[in-house]
Amino acid sequence: MDRIKEQLPVPQSVQSAAEEEVIQATDIVFECPHCHHSLVIDYRGAGLEIECVECKQPVTVPIPTGMNIDDLDLSAGEVLAQLFQTRRMLLKSEQHIATLEESVESLKLRRKELEKSRITTLHRCAELVTMCQTLLKQNSDFVGTINRMQTLISEEQQR
Repeated sequence: MDRIKEQLPVPQSVQSAAEEEVIQATDIVFECPHCHHSLVIDYRGAGLEIECVECKQPVTVPIPTGMNIDDLDLSAGEVLAQLFQTRRMLLKSEQHIATLEESVESLKLRRKELEKSRITTLHRCAELVTMCQTLLKQNSDFVGTINRMQTLISEEQQR
């Protein structure tokens, strides 16, 4: 839908008839053949293929009875104005794309740094687990040794 506005800035955007505050005499009101949702578009959208705002299916805007598609031809001045507007929009879009691409590259670098940090942290955690296991084994050996010593002391005391 927004693509239609960018490609053809003259027609107003497609709207649901329920959303339209004021329907102009020059507007085309029609139903989506797929979902029967009421749609409204400026007469300059006649003959265009658009996307239904409700079901997202492609819909061809009907050409009103008595209207000829040639009636929509613009004067040279209007075409030139649209061309300039389209060029401005293209430049603005290209600038936006460049900004987004820079953001993507920055995010990729940050992700790489975070991944390195995560791997380092995982290695350190594995090392700590090994150290804890070693301490637990040593503690178990120590407790076993103390128990054996107590047993020997008890045996000696009973003699």
